[in-house]
Amino acid sequence: MSATVGEILELVDSVAPFELAEPWDNTGLLAGRPDDRTEAVLCALDLRTGVIEEALERDCGLIVTHHPILFRGRKNLCETDGEGRLLCALIRSRLSMIAAHTNYDNACPGVNDALAGALGLADVQSLESGARIGGLRARPLGSFADDVAAALGGAVRTYGPPERPVKTIAVLGGSGGDYVDIAIRSGADVYVTGEISHHKALEALDAGLCVIEAGHAATERPAVPLLVQRLKQAADERHVNVSFIASVADVF
Repeated sequence: MSATVGEILELVDSVAPFELAEPWDNTGLLAGRPDDRTEAVLCALDLRTGVIEEALERDCGLIVTHHPILFRGRKNLCETDGEGRLLCALIRSRLSMIAAHTNYDNACPGVNDALAGALGLADVQSLESGARIGGLRARPLGSFADDVAAALGGAVRTYGPPERPVKTIAVLGGSGGDYVDIAIRSGADVYVTGEISHHKALEALDAGLCVIEAGHAATERPAVPLLVQRLKQAADERHVNVSFIASVADVF
């Protein structure tokens, strides 16, 4: 039971089409050869030393991550910085790597559908730039913030009156602070994202929108099991015999 890296690349493209990636992004096959074979694929949020070790322990010849490597141009493969050490470890281990970044952000279902699902939102609809909006039973902002922290497994920062009732929720995982205007135009009561700047948070509050900043990794972590599920389904449909595994490594 095995498949080529090229076959897995086609599966990733079928669930998160690379044509949906932003022009500045670095997605697709970033390490390895299309004709290399693997019996198992490890899916992770980021390439980290622990993820490489986990892939080797689980006999995975390929890692599929959300965040890419080589995001900015390099002029060397020296092990004098974090990315250089990861690249050299990847090469020494003869592991291949595929990244599904903004193509997975923009896919449907994708990263923000996973986030909406983790928060229990109902009647989820798409907004611009991959954002989603949905509803839940009205509750105070402070209570909802506690629910978000519990659902995503981390601390959150809340902007807005804790007692304000909220029921319409816009979400955009990761670095969603620059897209706060989308949430404002949507009429949402609160915007859940991974990161937001001081001034963007003030802009939201001035427009009557509360914000919950829940952490970049925390808001995108639910997307990894969803990716595994979708790749398994695509593999079954195409009769590709390979296992997909969600990484348990903590990026921090």
